[in-house]
Amino acid sequence: MPSSFSRWLPLLGLFLFGALAIYLVKPPRPLPADAPAGEFSAYRAQRDVAVVARQPHPIGSPANAQVRDYLLHRLRELGLAPTLLDTSALAASGSEINTGRVQNIVARLPGRQPGGKAVLVLAHYDSQPQAPGAGDDGAGVAAMLETLRALRTGPPLAHDVIWLFTDGEEVGLLGARAYAADTARLRREVGVVLNFEGRGNAGPSLTFEVSAQNGWVISEYARAAPVPIASSLFYEAYRHLPNDTDFTPLRQAGLTGLNFAFVDGFPFYHSPADTPAHLDLGSLQHHGSYMLSLVRHFGTISLAQTKAPDYTFFNPLGSWLVRYPAAWNLPLTLGTSTLLLLVAALAAQRRRLSAASLLGGALALVGGLALVLLAGWGLLALVAALYPAYGAFYGKAAYNALAYQVALLALGTSLFAGYYGWLSRHLRPDTLVGGALLVVALLLGLLQWQAVSSAFLLAFPLLAATLAWALRLRQAAAPGRLPAGGVGSWLLALPAVALLAPTLYLLLIIFALTPLVLISLVFLAVLLGLLLPSILPVLGKAGATTVRFSWQLPGLALGVTLIGLAVGHATRLPTSDQPQQTHLFYALDADHGQAYWLSAAPRPDAWTRLLLTQPQYQPLPALFPKQTTSVLHQAAPALALPPATLSVLADTTVGGHRRLRLLLRPGRPGVLALRLSPADASGQLRWLRVAGQQVPALVPRTVASGANINFFAPRLGGEVLELETAAPGPLQLVVTTRSLGLPPVLGLPPLPASVVPAPGYNSFTTQVKKTIQL
Repeated sequence: MPSSFSRWLPLLGLFLFGALAIYLVKPPRPLPADAPAGEFSAYRAQRDVAVVARQPHPIGSPANAQVRDYLLHRLRELGLAPTLLDTSALAASGSEINTGRVQNIVARLPGRQPGGKAVLVLAHYDSQPQAPGAGDDGAGVAAMLETLRALRTGPPLAHDVIWLFTDGEEVGLLGARAYAADTARLRREVGVVLNFEGRGNAGPSLTFEVSAQNGWVISEYARAAPVPIASSLFYEAYRHLPNDTDFTPLRQAGLTGLNFAFVDGFPFYHSPADTPAHLDLGSLQHHGSYMLSLVRHFGTISLAQTKAPDYTFFNPLGSWLVRYPAAWNLPLTLGTSTLLLLVAALAAQRRRLSAASLLGGALALVGGLALVLLAGWGLLALVAALYPAYGAFYGKAAYNALAYQVALLALGTSLFAGYYGWLSRHLRPDTLVGGALLVVALLLGLLQWQAVSSAFLLAFPLLAATLAWALRLRQAAAPGRLPAGGVGSWLLALPAVALLAPTLYLLLIIFALTPLVLISLVFLAVLLGLLLPSILPVLGKAGATTVRFSWQLPGLALGVTLIGLAVGHATRLPTSDQPQQTHLFYALDADHGQAYWLSAAPRPDAWTRLLLTQPQYQPLPALFPKQTTSVLHQAAPALALPPATLSVLADTTVGGHRRLRLLLRPGRPGVLALRLSPADASGQLRWLRVAGQQVPALVPRTVASGANINFFAPRLGGEVLELETAAPGPLQLVVTTRSLGLPPVLGLPPLPASVVPAPGYNSFTTQVKKTIQL
C-alpha cells in the first residue's frame, strides 16, 4: 500500500505550480534614480507623482490648475512647446448627460520624418474629488514625463510622438472626447495609440484592451514589450462590459492602439489613500517599460497599415506571450471536442462509460457548481452582515478582502471535493471525469461562439485533460495506487493550472467582495473538473472502477476556510494606513428652507452616527424628485447658501414647441458641478444643445427616470444651453449646485486618523437644490 503522502504528492505539486503561476504575473523591479539616462526609472518618475498627486484635483478645481501648470512647466523644461487646448465636451449615457470645460495639454516630440503618422501617448491628469490620484492616474502622467526625458537622451525617432494629458476623464472622458471630435484629422495624423490608466495602486500593468483587427498591433507589441502581460480574454471581456477609459473615444474613431492599467490595490482606488506613498513603484516601472519600449518601436517602424485580422494572445506562464491568428481557434475547438468524443467512445467500448452515465457525469458537475455557488453566496452574505463597514468601500474592496476570498475558494474546494467523494460511491471515476470534460467542452463552444479570441482559456486545458483521461483508460490502475500513467496525467494537468489559476486570482482582485466575485467559483469548479483525472486519488483510494471516499481533502479545505475567516476578523479594524471610508453630505432644499445630512450607506457608522442620531432610510422627494430608492437622511440646520440661477436669453415657439436659450449660473464661486433636470415628465424635452452639441430627443421613459444634465467646472459667469420642449406650456427645472467640502460653520466633529471620506461626487459635498419655473 502506498503511503498517504504519495497520494497527496500530485495535488501538492499542482498547488505549488499554481502558486508559482500566480507569483510570476508580477511587475518588473523598479530601476533606481541613478539608472542609465536612456532607461526608464520609477524612482525618477516618483518625483513627478509626488507633485501631481499632492492633493485631490478634480476637474475645474484650483488644485487641478496647479497640476496643469506644473505639467506645462515640466514639458517646457524637457524642451517641448506644449499647447493648452481649452474647450468643452459632452458625454451622454442614458439619462445622464455630462458636460464641462476641459483643458487638455498637448505636446509634440518631432521625428525625423515630419508629415507622417504619429504615435499618440496619453493619460489623464484630473483626479476624483477625494483622491490625490497617485495610481489613477498620476502614475500614467509621471510615466509620460520620465519616458519623454529618456527619449530626449537619444537620437530622434522616425515619427512624431504626440503627448496628450487629458482633463475631465473622471466625469465622462470629456478631455479625450474633445480631442477625438475631429475623427478625420485623427485618422490622418495618428498611427497608433497608447493609453495608460490605473484601477488601484499595485500589481502588474495589464494590457487589458486592444483595438479591433489587432493582429498587427499585437505582433508588434510582442516584439517590443519587455515584460508583456496581456490576454485576449481581457480584450473579449472588456468588449462585453460597459466600462470606458480615455482609450474608448479614440478606439471608436477607428484608431489602432493598446490600453494599459494595473488593477491591484483596489481598496485605494478613488480613495483619499491613493497617495504617492501607497503607489507600488513596480507598477510604475511596468507602465514605463511598456511606454518607453513601445514608443521607440512604433516610432521607428512603418505606421501606414496598422490593421490585420484578430489574434489570440495570452501568457502561459509569467510574461511569456503566445500569439496566433484567432481563426485557428475554430479548428482547435473542433479538434479538441472530436478527441474528447473519441476518448469517450473508447471508455464506452471498454464498458466503463455509457451515454446515460456520461450525461449523469455532466449533471454532476453542474450540480457541484450550483452547490458551490450557493455556499459562496451564503458566505458573502454572512461577511456582509457581520462586517457592514466593508460595504462603504468602492466596489466592496476591503483591505483584507483576500482573507475572505481565500475562505471562499477553500469552502468551494471543500464542498466540491466532498460532493465528488460522495458521488464516487455511486458513479464510476470515468463517469465523473467524462461528464466534467463534457461540460467544459460545452463551455468551450460557448466561448468560441461569443468570445472567439478567448477560446484558448479552455481549449488547451481541455485538450490536455482529455489526453490525461485517455492515459487513464489505457491501463487500469491497480487498487490503492495512482492511475496508470500518473506522471503523465499530472503533467497534463499543468496547462489548466497555468491558465486558470492566474485568471482566477485576477478575478478576485477585480471583484473584491461584490457578488460578481462568485464568478471565481465558476472558474474554480471548471479547474477542479479539468483536474479530476489527476486528483481522484486524493479523494480516496482510486481504482479503475471505484474511488473509496476520504474526508482528508474536504476537511483540510474546510480548515483553510476557517483560517481565512479568522484572519479576516483579526484584520477588520481600520488604521491610519488602511483607513475606513465614510460617506456624508449636506443638502439644502432652498425651495422650503429645509436642510439634511445624507449618506449613501444604509446605516450610520461610528463617525456619521454623531450627526445621524435618528436617521430615516427612505426616499427623499424634496431633494430628489425622481429618485425612488431609499437614502439615509436626517434634518440639519438650514444655512443661507445661495442657489444657482437660471436666466432666459431667448424664448420662442416653433411648430408648437417651446424653444428656450438659457444661462445657468452657479450662484457662488467654487462650485464643482451644476445639475439640471426636468421637475416632472410634463417637461419632456425633444432635444437640447449643450457645449455646442445637440443631444437627441429624450424619450418619456428616460425623462420619467430623471434626465440629468451635469455641468462640471462651471464658469462663474454661467453656461449657455438650448432646449426644446414637447409642449408650449410652462417648464419646471430643478437646479442643484455641488461644492467640495462640508459646511465648516456647523462645528462638525473631526474625522479620526483611521477614517477618510468615501469616493464619489456626492461624498463630503455641500449641495443646494432650487426649483425654477420658466
